[in-house]
Amino acid sequence: MSRVWALATNTFREAVRDKVLYSILLFTVGLIAVSLALQEVTVGDQDKVVRSVAQGAIDAMASIIAMFLGVSLVWKEVERKTIYTILSKPVSRWMFILGKYLGMVLTLAIEIAILMAVYTLCMVLQQEMPPSVVYVSAGMLLLELMLLTAWATLFSTYSSPMTAGAFTLAVFVIGHLADDLWYFGQQASSAALQHSSELIYWALPNFEVFSIREHAVHHLEVPWSQVWGAAGYGLLYTTAVLSLAMLIFSRRDLR
Repeated sequence: MSRVWALATNTFREAVRDKVLYSILLFTVGLIAVSLALQEVTVGDQDKVVRSVAQGAIDAMASIIAMFLGVSLVWKEVERKTIYTILSKPVSRWMFILGKYLGMVLTLAIEIAILMAVYTLCMVLQQEMPPSVVYVSAGMLLLELMLLTAWATLFSTYSSPMTAGAFTLAVFVIGHLADDLWYFGQQASSAALQHSSELIYWALPNFEVFSIREHAVHHLEVPWSQVWGAAGYGLLYTTAVLSLAMLIFSRRDLR
């Protein structure tokens, strides 16, 4: 596993050198800061509006970072021809995929930690110390991004970043609309549409199972039954997608 960890740390170092990553991070920090100003112009429960906008910004920008970095995970190594140097060493292809993936997860975990630190500071200065449900929600976001990154890694094993990006974005959108697709599909009069909606619902991920942002915004109790169920679902699904990525990459002709 030392070789896998070496690949992971190298991937992390490459990711933190990316100027686009810092641009997105700074933009997100700016959104969190700007959300504080909404308290002065919002009618109603201003505190909840501020928390909703700030947490929504973290969720959205973290997902963009996961997709942006994940879709070029394998392509960069192939394009630069460094893949041949790596695989010429005692590193199997599944180790390469796993190492690159873990490096991305490490990058995302640190990114979320930084954004949550900024969020906590802003809340302490303006409102109060966030309750534990806020940090559990951040952990659920990381689980969601782990699954999204696994899909991005899968697409990057056989396609260009643009194609992989389009596929990953489609999975992301469908994953957040899974329940709606199921509902509208079942209302259709066509049996073919009903079966298609069922197939999409069960084949693609349902990212909404990871969301407890409503509880975090309203400072409600942690819904532990949803958390543990979503954690099991996410880890199993991520393992399956990542295993498929390893299988596809192991059969890919790199010549």
